[in-house]
Amino acid sequence: MNTALTDTAHSLYVLYETLPNEVQQAFLQELIQKKHQELADLSFYLDCKEAKDENEFLSEQEQQGLITI
Repeated sequence: MNTALTDTAHSLYVLYETLPNEVQQAFLQELIQKKHQELADLSFYLDCKEAKDENEFLSEQEQQGLITI
């Protein structure tokens, strides 16, 4: 990700943090409803990247569990 994109993403997050709690909750609810699969895929990707970065690889049983999902 280039610096401009990272800065923009960070700025949007800072703006989100300034919103009242009720607005934050409503935003998250709508985001999850409309982008559920993208969020799930991104979460999985980030978890895998973190595990790889920390050299925490899946056991054979964990691998099979993911394949059957």
